[in-house]
Amino acid sequence: LFPSQTERLLKMTLEERRKEYLGDYVELKNIPTWMEDLKNKSESDGESTKEDMQGKKSLSEKVSLYRGDITLLEVDAIVNAGRWRNIL
Repeated sequence: LFPSQTERLLKMTLEERRKEYLGDYVELKNIPTWMEDLKNKSESDGESTKEDMQGKKSLSEKVSLYRGDITLLEVDAIVNAGRWRNIL
């Protein structure tokens, strides 16, 4: 984006920005956090993952894992760590 476009978009409300989208989008509230995903999986499997969630709670309540077209996500940033290689 050019600086003028960026400034224009930053001044818009969420509803105004949504009118600029070219197609469908996925709202962040519709993507479960890692914790919610673990709970859903344990309920569907009939297992308890309490032990698995111990110590991971703070991170797992903030991180979401998404499978699908990331270009449809209505988020501020997308992180793809990929593989780190030792360049030295």
